[in-house]
Formats: sequence, C-alpha cells, structure tokens
Amino acid sequence: AGLPELRAALADRLRLKGLTNCEVMVTAGANQAFTNVALTLLDAGDACVLFAPYYFNHKMMLDMRGCRVVIAQTDDALLPTVEATRKALDGGARCVVLVNPGNPSGAVIPEGRLRAIADLCGEKNAWLVVDNT
Repeated sequence: AGLPELRAALADRLRLKGLTNCEVMVTAGANQAFTNVALTLLDAGDACVLFAPYYFNHKMMLDMRGCRVVIAQTDDALLPTVEATRKALDGGARCVVLVNPGNPSGAVIPEGRLRAIADLCGEKNAWLVVDNT
C-alpha cells in the first residue's frame, strides 16, 4: 500500500542501510501501521509483550485481535530489560513490542539493550516490533 514512487524510494534507502529483500508499506499513521503488523503476525490467542508503561493503542489493538497481552515491567529508568523479555518469551509470548522513545515515558532504549533484546527474540524465534514514532 502507498504511492509506488514513495515505496520505491523508501526501499532504496533501506537497501543503503543493508536491509535487503524487504517489502515497504506506507500507512496514514503509526496506529494503522501497528494494526497491520498485529493482523499479519499474530493470531487470536497468541501472547504479545508490552512493557509498562505502554502505549494504550497498542494494547487496544492486541485486545481487539484477541491476543493475550503480557505486561512486562521496566527498570527504574522505565526501560525494557532483557531479563523481563526472556521471562515473557519463556512463558510462551511470540511477539515483543517496544516503543522507542517510550510512549508515554519518553525513555530512549540504548542501542546495546535494543540489540540484546533483538538477539534474544531471534534465539526464541519471536517477532520483535519496534515502534520508532
């Protein structure tokens, strides 16, 4: 979806950053994009992790999809942790949603922690959805 010229330009930019073999979709906003992601990756009954405090629209969409929402706790700086992610994934979650910077907290996830969570999701064969809006 989206203007073909815009999608092509975005795909070219992603290739320059080393992301190849990808499809680009342009939406009217982040909420529509997240809805599309949730409908594509998750089935009713699947468990998905949100870190508290979470963006309410993400939870609302997951609830509407029929997903089991697992609320994981952040650290004292309101950042997601590898340990909480591991616990949720070991409990059967198949998707982790991160918002960076956090909404509503504004906390920015350090690159090293984001990579560690991404690596863990890869090890556990779980989806990692990062909302960078």
